[in-house]
Amino acid sequence: MDGSSGTTGRDGRGTPKPLKNNATADGLWQFCLQHYSQQEVKHACLKLQDQFKGNVNLALLLAWLEDAGFSLTNTSLAALRQSITQSETLLNRYRLMRRDLKPQLSRGAYQKMLNYELTLEKFQQQVLLACINEQPWRVSGPSALEMYCSQLDPAARYLYPTLTKGLHGLTE
Repeated sequence: MDGSSGTTGRDGRGTPKPLKNNATADGLWQFCLQHYSQQEVKHACLKLQDQFKGNVNLALLLAWLEDAGFSLTNTSLAALRQSITQSETLLNRYRLMRRDLKPQLSRGAYQKMLNYELTLEKFQQQVLLACINEQPWRVSGPSALEMYCSQLDPAARYLYPTLTKGLHGLTE
C-alpha cells in the first residue's frame, strides 16, 4: 500500500483507470483507497455490507469500472458474485471473530487483526480481478453497481448515489 501507481486518471487526479479488458491490482487498489476515503462512501459501503449483506470489494470494483466508463452484463455480474463466495465466507467469519475479540485485545493486537483482515480483502480483490478479466466489458449499458445494489435488496438501491459520489468528476 505504497500509493504509487505510475498512471494518471483521465481527469489528471492521479487515480488509475482500468484498461479495457485488463483490470490491474494496483489500479483497483489505488482507486479503492481514494474512493473509500470519502466518509460518505465509506458509510454507504458499510451499510451495504452490514445491512444488505453486500460485498464492499465488489461494490468498489463496480464503481471503478463505472468511473472508467464500463458496465457489465447480468451474467458477468453473477460470475463476479460467484467467484467470491469462498473468500466472502472466510472474510465474514474473520470479521465476526475480530469484532468479538476487540474488547479483550490491546490496541496493537487489534491493529494486527485489522491488518490481517486487509490482507484478506486484498486477496479477495485478486479473485475479483481474475474473474473480471475473463468477462466482456460493455462501453454502454446500465450501471452494474446499481444492478448489484438492486439485486441485494430493492431498498439497497438508495445507496447507489452515495457509492458513486465523486465519480466522473462529480461533486454531489
